[in-house]
Amino acid sequence: MNKLRVAVSVIVLCPFLFAQQPAQQEQQVQQVAESKSAGKDVETKAAPKISARDRELALQMLEISDSEARGFEAPMRSYSLLQIAQIFVPINPEKARGLLGDAFTASLGIQDDDNTKGMLQEEILKTLLPLSQADVEERLPQAELSVRKQVADTIVRKYAEKKQFEPAMELINQVTGWDEFPYLSGTQLMLAMPSEMSAEKLGLFTQAVNSYKNHEHGKRIMMGDGSLTNLVVRFGSKMPAKVVLEAIDEILSQAKKGDASHNITVGSSAGTASFSSIYDYQLFALLPALELLDEGRAESLLKENQQLKTQLQQFPDGMRSIDSNLTDAPPQKGKGGVSISVNRNGTSAGASRDYMRQEYQRQALDIAAESAKNPTQAIARTTTLPVKLDGAPMSPRAYALEEIAKVNSQGNPGAAKQALDELRKIVPDLVPRNQIEVLSTAARIYLKIGEKESAQAVVLEGFKAAEKMLAKDTDANDPNKALKAWWPSADAYRRFVEVQTNISPRSAAKVLKEIGDPEIRTSASITVSRSLLDLPTKRFVVAEKRKNQNSTSISEED
Repeated sequence: MNKLRVAVSVIVLCPFLFAQQPAQQEQQVQQVAESKSAGKDVETKAAPKISARDRELALQMLEISDSEARGFEAPMRSYSLLQIAQIFVPINPEKARGLLGDAFTASLGIQDDDNTKGMLQEEILKTLLPLSQADVEERLPQAELSVRKQVADTIVRKYAEKKQFEPAMELINQVTGWDEFPYLSGTQLMLAMPSEMSAEKLGLFTQAVNSYKNHEHGKRIMMGDGSLTNLVVRFGSKMPAKVVLEAIDEILSQAKKGDASHNITVGSSAGTASFSSIYDYQLFALLPALELLDEGRAESLLKENQQLKTQLQQFPDGMRSIDSNLTDAPPQKGKGGVSISVNRNGTSAGASRDYMRQEYQRQALDIAAESAKNPTQAIARTTTLPVKLDGAPMSPRAYALEEIAKVNSQGNPGAAKQALDELRKIVPDLVPRNQIEVLSTAARIYLKIGEKESAQAVVLEGFKAAEKMLAKDTDANDPNKALKAWWPSADAYRRFVEVQTNISPRSAAKVLKEIGDPEIRTSASITVSRSLLDLPTKRFVVAEKRKNQNSTSISEED
């Protein structure tokens, strides 16, 4: 399970990254189209392993869920119809189109929650895009500005993949007119362009620099390929020195002008680096490029920032030393990968914690890799990792044991079980959110290696934990005001209902009856339908809005 989490204390800003699942759906839709043209049974081809009985049960449950969802308030109605539509994408695209249209219409009724409205609209339109680009273009003017930009980003990337460069550049011009240059899709387009299109690449690069100059970024954090910084790092060596220096000057100037206390930690298998401000991060990323163009200025800036010397000694090529994919060539699959965490207005203790979290994650992966050859020794090594990390939403030891179980789940199920058994021993010592994650992972792997009884026992523990979380989410003194489908308790029910369905669909139906909240019950029922049709949830959101907490996390599973 590959997870990407960008965590910000107090409030988390979500960039609405909903690209992977619609891409998978697009591939499924293409398979449906090919099957139709070949005169084959589309539904049988889409789900060859599903029994007729399970399929009938799933579709019956979806009809009920659809009916119930239409009686909900706008936020849950929009969410539920979206979830149902995603199930129908590979088996009945036309029905999915209708459901997605209804889901988008429902989203327009969401009041006083632009974040939830935007996240739902984004996923709706990106799910709809492979089914009907015309439908998306028709609804785009009604969407939130952030959604228009993100969906346009996706369309540009689709054009780039198909080498349709002219319409892609036209759309980038349109997006830049709405607000600011779309650095993410601009990067993808430039990576896709052949070397003979150097003039077009320069045009895009110059457009990006001018757009950045025309916008005040203040304390906004722009990192990764959604930033001008990465454009400079990737393509600066192929661009005229004048425009590259202009870009570097503007990035550093704005970073210094609007800087505040931030703890930024970036890490990969190559190591981990921490920074106490946006400016320090930007200088670290840009200094290698600056050295090639203006060595004297680079030396002067480094003298003013002595603390970066140590970082650059460890990572002489800046961000390229940490992320090997950060070049002007398309990224290689399975290569690179960076974890980024940002703590606003944090303390040195926060920075140290983020650093240690990244380091422990790296150590855990090293131990898991060792387990392929010597699982017993690897499991013993996990005791060197702490069970909990104060202030951080992870357990280094639990993470290592999970990874060992995954590594050995196919070739050495006995070792996987040993790791899971050790994992269960530390569950009581974890915070409730970690307990849910650990138990659900353990249950899935137990089931995968044929330990059905152990999986069932873990699921029962999970449902008890979910009940406690629901009580907290509905606490009258401090209720969770986030979208109900994104409550920690709803996520817990989703996880364990999914496994329970794989153990026994009949028993899963009984569990649904015991969920008291009708909206969470409907959400869990949709999960059962997904599982019956072998379409497990790939991305899920967990959010809390309380008196002293406002956080959102997005996780992905392969």
